Amino acid sequence: MIPSERLWGLLALLALPMALAGFFPGLGGAVLALDALALALAAFDYLLARRVRLEVHRTLPERLNVGVANRVEVRLVQRGRGTVQVRVKDDAPSDFTTEPDEATLRLTPDSQTQWVYRATPVKRGKFAFGNVHVRVKGPLGLMSQERTFVAARSVSVYPDLRGARRLLLSGAALDLVNLGLRQLRRDGRGSEFARLRDYAQGDSVRDVDWKATARRGRPVTRVLESERSQALLICVDAGRSMAAQVDGLTKLDHAVNAALFLAFVAIRNGDRVGLALFADGVKAYLPPAAGRGQYRKLVDTLYSATPSLTYVDYLALFKELNVRLNRRSLLCVFTDFLDEEQANTLVAPLHRLARRHVPLCLSVKDTALQKLLRTPPTGPEQAFQHAVASELLSDREVLKARVSRGGVQMLDVAPDELSLAAVNRYLDIKARGVL
Repeated sequence: MIPSERLWGLLALLALPMALAGFFPGLGGAVLALDALALALAAFDYLLARRVRLEVHRTLPERLNVGVANRVEVRLVQRGRGTVQVRVKDDAPSDFTTEPDEATLRLTPDSQTQWVYRATPVKRGKFAFGNVHVRVKGPLGLMSQERTFVAARSVSVYPDLRGARRLLLSGAALDLVNLGLRQLRRDGRGSEFARLRDYAQGDSVRDVDWKATARRGRPVTRVLESERSQALLICVDAGRSMAAQVDGLTKLDHAVNAALFLAFVAIRNGDRVGLALFADGVKAYLPPAAGRGQYRKLVDTLYSATPSLTYVDYLALFKELNVRLNRRSLLCVFTDFLDEEQANTLVAPLHRLARRHVPLCLSVKDTALQKLLRTPPTGPEQAFQHAVASELLSDREVLKARVSRGGVQMLDVAPDELSLAAVNRYLDIKARGVL
């Protein structure tokens, strides 16, 4: 039972003549009668609100993506004759941001109305939506009745796999430019002939088969295929530095999204893909394998990965790889270089691994530090922050230079560029026959 602003305003107005009742005998009784009438009308209004027949149903995607504004639909069905005004609010998980938080709707007789809002998870894992709350306003506007509709449901928040889905929808993933992935290089610079296909925007003139073009009377492209069934091991750092927030997500979330996109492209290319999730030790290991079943295993392993507030033991990781990896492989290590002392332990063992394998280090740039340096300091505290940020970025550049020696490749890119940069470098390594 919720009084409205209209009721409080009416009672406040009736309080004024009550204050004058001391000067005008008999006025107090009339005011009390008006107060009683107002309360009776409010009770009647509440009873009318209770008589409204409502049904509420919530519709969610089967899988939600972290950092994505997922569509949530709440459908309200009114089984009555009159027009009703309601306020709706959904119990979304506390780790979600919702836009808008609630809505005011007008329901016409015997109708159904949809309220659509966007829920953006900031973490991966299992979460629970609660009930849906509806506040029904009485026809007189004096009272509202709040109802709770049982709609509890658990949901799973997965890494952002939209890029992989879009690539899958492209069929053979030949016309990537039309998908908006304009920075993604085409595979097909290998040495083995695969097939002929119609020329597509973005194809190199060197790949045009002029004899086939003359026979068919339209441009035809010759597709070359890189060697298949090579090994790719994706190593994802889940230590404390990966818990840092960059552009609304943790560095680990950005690394997981990029790792799964890279794995999807590699498996579509016929390569075998494995995974090592590590922090102060190896938390999970999947040996390289091919096929869609392997991709599902990678998703299930990374779906619930969370940063551990511990140091990162690179030596334990590389010892494990020395034992498990017998075949020359591409090692894609998603990690961070913000902790200089910790990152120093990466350099020597990674250079030793470069004698047998092809190591590639990938990290997410600290855009917040770069943005801070672009803003002029306005006081002593800001000047101190500038100095610390400048020193951190300088140390990071020194570490990157040390890592990139001895046959180790290095990528340090913005969060929104990490997925495409990883795939581009993988395709480049394949095309050059380094593996």
